[in-house]
Amino acid sequence: MTTRKLRILIVDDHQILIDGIEAMLHDVEHFEVVGKLLDGKLALAFLHQNPVDILLTDLYMPKMTGIELTQKVKKDFPHIKVLALSVSYDVSIVHDLMDAGISGFILKTIGRNELIEAINEIAKGNVYFSREVSNEILRSLASRNDGEEENYRLTDREIEILKLIAQEFSNADIAKQLYISERTVETHRKNIYRKTNTKTIVGLIKYAVERKLI
Repeated sequence: MTTRKLRILIVDDHQILIDGIEAMLHDVEHFEVVGKLLDGKLALAFLHQNPVDILLTDLYMPKMTGIELTQKVKKDFPHIKVLALSVSYDVSIVHDLMDAGISGFILKTIGRNELIEAINEIAKGNVYFSREVSNEILRSLASRNDGEEENYRLTDREIEILKLIAQEFSNADIAKQLYISERTVETHRKNIYRKTNTKTIVGLIKYAVERKLI
């Protein structure tokens, strides 16, 4: 009996990356790339017309983020396994992805073998994270058990958002500039206030200035 191939849809706003991923998967016997699209809205339209098993989506896209796309896909097509890809990450984003129903998160720096492994694992119903992401999650969990202030250091993404907050950018402005959702910005903002033990923008700026973050 012939085993049915896994039908894979790739969504990324960079055509060269889509083509690269397709090339990596081209000769995998039980994989079939059924679509290559440049944004989330096109992906949703495609899914309403075509059966898909695995969705590979970029995390940061201008028209619809990977988190937003995942939320919509899991609502309308709960059987589809979603694997997010990005060139960067931080722990709070990973938590948002898990809340959205993600099956895996990998960095675009990984090689072909790990990409294939990730797809195979989530197809089985397992969760897969790149080694670097898994290590960062473990470090984050470990730091929560230590009361020292230094263990509550801001991530690179949180510092980036802190600087924009200091410039009086709104959540909508920050979301637009960083290609993430307003919900994600709000989550970062809450984490920043919690980590810095501040409650106002003035207090936050004071914290940032004292530590030469801005």
